[in-house]
Amino acid sequence: METIDSKKTDKNQLPPDQVSPKEVVNRVILFKDQLIRSWKLLAIFMVIGGAIGFIIDFNTDKRPTYTGYITFNLGGGSSQGGLGELGNLAGMFGLGGGAPDANIFTGENFMYYVVSKPIITRSLLKEVDTTANHKDLMVNYYINKSGIRDDEWEDDDTLRNFRFIRGKDPKNFTRLENKALDGVFNRIKGETSIAQLDRKSSFLTLRTGMHAEMLAATWLDILLETVQEDFTEKQNRKTREMLVLMENRRDSLGRVLGRNDSNLARYIDQNQQVVVAEGQLQQSKLTRNSTFLQQLYYGAVQSVDNLKLSLIKEAPLFTIVEPVSLPLFKETHEPFAFQAGIVMGLILGLIFIFLRQTFYSIMQS
Repeated sequence: METIDSKKTDKNQLPPDQVSPKEVVNRVILFKDQLIRSWKLLAIFMVIGGAIGFIIDFNTDKRPTYTGYITFNLGGGSSQGGLGELGNLAGMFGLGGGAPDANIFTGENFMYYVVSKPIITRSLLKEVDTTANHKDLMVNYYINKSGIRDDEWEDDDTLRNFRFIRGKDPKNFTRLENKALDGVFNRIKGETSIAQLDRKSSFLTLRTGMHAEMLAATWLDILLETVQEDFTEKQNRKTREMLVLMENRRDSLGRVLGRNDSNLARYIDQNQQVVVAEGQLQQSKLTRNSTFLQQLYYGAVQSVDNLKLSLIKEAPLFTIVEPVSLPLFKETHEPFAFQAGIVMGLILGLIFIFLRQTFYSIMQS
């Protein structure tokens, strides 16, 4: 009989790697009882989590962020040789072979160039329409609308009340002006980015995110305008130098030709009846000089016209594919750390109570 009962008992027992439903229910009841006994501890965890979340919410910037972007395409001038504009675009995005191009307007160089300090500073010192009938420097507009006074300059009354003067050369800026400009540059550079829209396209996207909608839209327009101006100036610098040289040559030849023609006319008027060979020789000399100077002058005029046409051909073409459109995308920052802190405190409290109960059970066994 004992052997039969023992066999029945063995059949009713579960393998060691399985848990019966009855045991699960018992463990849940024990854990519930433990929660009821430890409710104060659970409440402490929730209070601590809620307090941490409240502090985070209190220090979090709740102002909305307006995100805007401009998508544009950059085409090179016709003076690139060989592949021309297509070759320029291929090099811009690293599609060409060989060593990296040292040109600042190609590849990653161009990305850095757009958000470099000279470009951003030049953009900030431009005049913009802040209201219907009022113009101001972009840097003053940014100081007034971006919130930098309440963030970075909260404890500096000198910077909070500072304004830039229009028409002043940056080379003559005072220490305070340079400090203010550096502060604006460091903040606005972090709010501005440029990236290739897609690996297979040559479109670029200039993006910014600020707390003021009109400020963000104005900044994108003025920055792209400055990039286009500076790009064109640097791209055509050699041609412009040659143009200045040829214009000076043209004007100089024009003055010499005018004096020679005046002398020839005066000599003819004074010696109409002279038939001696010496007089005719002087008239022939002045006529020959006039003809030669005319040829040089017309050649200089033609060279100036050709250089002006070259400036147009070499100028890069900025095509705006998607301009800034209002309203901009608005991202609100609703406080949620307080609620998240309470939930995290609850979860950590449950885990702590469970681990403590498991530890006590192990010690008792």
